[in-house]
Amino acid sequence: MRSVVRNAINPENIFSYALGFVVAWFGLNEVFAPQEWATFAPPFLGDGTLAISLVVIHGIILASCALLLFFNLYRRTAAAILALMFVEIIVGLVTQTGLSDIAVRDIGLCGMAVGLALLASSVHVAEPSSSR
Repeated sequence: MRSVVRNAINPENIFSYALGFVVAWFGLNEVFAPQEWATFAPPFLGDGTLAISLVVIHGIILASCALLLFFNLYRRTAAAILALMFVEIIVGLVTQTGLSDIAVRDIGLCGMAVGLALLASSVHVAEPSSSR
């Protein structure tokens, strides 16, 4: 029981679960309602099947990274992928609508992803116990 509590209050796990929850929500929404998100696709894609297909792919990547964060599998890699995706989202938002509340939120999420990706270790190795 102690190890469960210790894992739950580990800051790295808290960041991982929080970021995973946010990207899972957005990813699943993009997969199940891509037409609502196609407006955020770059304008040169139009609003046809190409834009909707790319939104679905984007959502699948977000949801997959969320699962990796939830289960602590390749956490740093998933966070790095998310950081790159957030940069893409932020650039798109800022160039299309300027600095908005959505862009500011995504800048914060990008910082969280970068921090998680740069943490020293995603797997904690137990220190050997002394036999004294």
